[in-house]
Amino acid sequence: MDACSTAELVALDWGTSSCRAYLMRRDGRLLQQRANSSGIMHVTETARREGRSRAEAFDQALRQLCSEWFTRATHPLPIIAGGMIGSDQGWESAPYVDLPIDPLRVPLPLHPVPSSLGTVHIVPGLAVGGPLPGVMRGEETQITGALLAEQDDNHPAQERVMVLPGTHSKWVYIREGVITDFSTHMSGEFFALAMQESILARLHQPSREIDWDSYHRGVDIAMGESGRLGLLGILFSARSLVLTGELEKTGIGDYVSGLVIGSEVNQMVEHWLPRGVHHVDLLGDSSLCSRYTQALNRLDIAVTVADPHVTPRALAYLADRAELFTAPTPSQEP
Repeated sequence: MDACSTAELVALDWGTSSCRAYLMRRDGRLLQQRANSSGIMHVTETARREGRSRAEAFDQALRQLCSEWFTRATHPLPIIAGGMIGSDQGWESAPYVDLPIDPLRVPLPLHPVPSSLGTVHIVPGLAVGGPLPGVMRGEETQITGALLAEQDDNHPAQERVMVLPGTHSKWVYIREGVITDFSTHMSGEFFALAMQESILARLHQPSREIDWDSYHRGVDIAMGESGRLGLLGILFSARSLVLTGELEKTGIGDYVSGLVIGSEVNQMVEHWLPRGVHHVDLLGDSSLCSRYTQALNRLDIAVTVADPHVTPRALAYLADRAELFTAPTPSQEP
């Protein structure tokens, strides 16, 4: 049986460098999926180059990825989209929602955008005030998915911290299901810049294998007495240690990774982690989670690595909470 005849939703995880489309049932069951490299940066650059509006360019990108699903469907399919698609560089800016918020109990106000395939409902990002205001876009969907998975396990934590490693790492505080605070660290982006544009890039020799000894060395320096100098005060050691013969050129990348992640983790555990919280949940790329796990364990912080494939189900849940399923549920099972 054609999956499109029983589908109830098209969900989009539209990020900076790629777009993933999911054909789904209301209960979160995944029927089909597709992906391409039409992230928001590619689409906006295409629009600029061709002299078209962003709305036209994003509409075309959407049709190219999944118009066949709508052609084959026997009933209307609502569309929900999360990620950077709702940023000021995306299809249309979706306003942020201020904290605190319980994403499982309070429906997020989706931002509607017209398209040739139907209205695209964009998930808003989250914002937190203060002297250093924070914003997130895309991570709120991942957090919702992780909370849903925990709800299934019937072991909800009263107080928890979730860490989402990445280009801009997020540390998120959640109490009784309510997101109350978060902090952002440009660790991934800084690491990429350091290894591509700084003086360290001239010495670095890439290696296929992770040099865990060099990584642990960087973490220990960042968390030790020398770490009091701050990241900028210890970063040059990635060069000086090579010049003195104490670090291989192939270990520079992992050593710098240890310095950057070690500095982030040490500062957050010392100054941000709530008293009494000695456990964090990691959600993200498995390789990055492994690096953060080892850094956190050095400070006696226990770690649980959550399933990273939670976005599709979270999008279906948010669509349901926003009452996008107005059409009758298909009666046939796939």
